[in-house]
Amino acid sequence: MLSSIDYDFVKTVWHKNFFDASKSRLSNEEYKNMTDELNKIVQKSVDEKSDIVVSSFIPGSDWSDTVWDPIYSKACGYDEEYSAQFFGLLLCQVLIDREETWFFIKQDVARGMIYFREKEKNEIKENVIEEKTTSSFDDLKNKFGR
Repeated sequence: MLSSIDYDFVKTVWHKNFFDASKSRLSNEEYKNMTDELNKIVQKSVDEKSDIVVSSFIPGSDWSDTVWDPIYSKACGYDEEYSAQFFGLLLCQVLIDREETWFFIKQDVARGMIYFREKEKNEIKENVIEEKTTSSFDDLKNKFGR
């Protein structure tokens, strides 16, 4: 699930027509390979309890011979800007489809969207220093406004 920090849940990706048109140029296998890879990256963030994913930090600058290459070479016709936009929407779709709730914010600190999860209350440790490091939702909400 995906939500704004105000708990407005997102049911479909932004710019759906662009997303669907670009996706239609990919094979089912290519699309599945990409979503599987993104789910692994997101799950690693969950498992490591970092619970933060930044879309522009994931794919790297050279997509040659990677699972992301078909975005550039097929889905978006060798256009770097459209490819970056599609990748961001692809990550958005993956997070919409996941069972845990992810939140999003857009800030100047990163080119892409910043996604994060609220920490469970039972994960907070007795130590005040550890408590601060485990409250990423409140920290981000306070830092980035609302």
